[in-house]
Amino acid sequence: MGVDRNMKTPYVVKWSVDIQHAITNDLSLDVAYVGNHAARLLGIIDLNQPLFSGGFSPGWGDPSVAGTAANLCLASAAQGYNNCSPNVPPGPLSAKFPYLGIINWLRNQDWANYNGLQVALTQRAWHGLSYVAGYTYSHSLGMSPDNWSFIQPTDSTNINNLYGNTVFDIRHHFTYSITYAIPGMKSPGQILQGWSVNSIVNLQTGAPWGATDYTTDFSGTGEINALAANGETWDFFGNPSDFKTTKAFLNTNGGAGGIPYFPNTSNPTCLSHAQALGALAVASLTDLGCYAYKSSVLIPPAYGTYGTLAPNVFRGPGFVNVDFSVTKAWTFRERVTAQFRAEFFNIFNHPNIANPFGGPGGSPTYTDPSGTAGASFGFQPGTPDVISSNPVLGSGGPRAIQLGLKIIF
Repeated sequence: MGVDRNMKTPYVVKWSVDIQHAITNDLSLDVAYVGNHAARLLGIIDLNQPLFSGGFSPGWGDPSVAGTAANLCLASAAQGYNNCSPNVPPGPLSAKFPYLGIINWLRNQDWANYNGLQVALTQRAWHGLSYVAGYTYSHSLGMSPDNWSFIQPTDSTNINNLYGNTVFDIRHHFTYSITYAIPGMKSPGQILQGWSVNSIVNLQTGAPWGATDYTTDFSGTGEINALAANGETWDFFGNPSDFKTTKAFLNTNGGAGGIPYFPNTSNPTCLSHAQALGALAVASLTDLGCYAYKSSVLIPPAYGTYGTLAPNVFRGPGFVNVDFSVTKAWTFRERVTAQFRAEFFNIFNHPNIANPFGGPGGSPTYTDPSGTAGASFGFQPGTPDVISSNPVLGSGGPRAIQLGLKIIF
């Protein structure tokens, strides 16, 4: 591994425009546009990656030339193409440095940006009622999830193939919190005084996920085992929204869940797309099968080529959570108050399914189309709190009820 001797400090430029309007003395509206652009973020390429020539990797060679890996792959049709494997060629610097394979080079190559419309409606206390409603419409794009995730592009000669939706790209997000102090009247034991209800509503669209193959070296460049490998991509045809993770995928693939998987060339739509790409695409399809749902298909790329799927084009399930609480306060003298709280987290017990890639510590188990072999691809059978090892109330788990007594003095 080497580092660019002219390394510079990454920077972020931010800008915003905000308009606030007081509708009444107690009600105000805030509308803002927020944007930023990050540049000189750190990234890695392989200086010694074998270069493509004639449209395919030298590791595979010309399929029309006898004895090349590509030619032998096509010759093994009777065996189901299971002898297809590349001969990883030397890189452009291997002649000068024969003792080196992959040469990771750290430099200022990545960038990211964010644009968001943020709207907030705030009602200050009015006849016991107060609330804040917030909505954000945004788009987050980048080449890596943060400035410390050094992802090596599949093709080091084209770093732009890393650019796409980031894992933080939540397109629509809505929150609503409300408190209402119920009017009271004097009564024995203050039973008709000190009551209030509260609720917090959290609605958002799904986080993005992408399909990355860490198992099959389609390109023949040997990069899937690199230090910061980004794996290889497949070819997608259709509408990415067809592959959105939903509960409808729960009982597919023989009960394993996930986007429907079709082994070998059993799906005619997958086969037609593979045939249009050539014999080596039919070979990879025969070996690995494909995924198809509605009018869209995901097929493996032709042996000796790079896949064309962009990063994080699919969407996970949305998140819906409603919390509710009831409080009752008793006042003792002037400075002592006892408050009883009954809190209901996820009061409607709405099932939230985790994003296929999971949370902290997650792995591409459910997003590697080759490694999963059809089992639960695009569908992680768990809730966000469990997958992220964060069983906090309100983070996606089942309904929970909490009772509490607070003394305020």
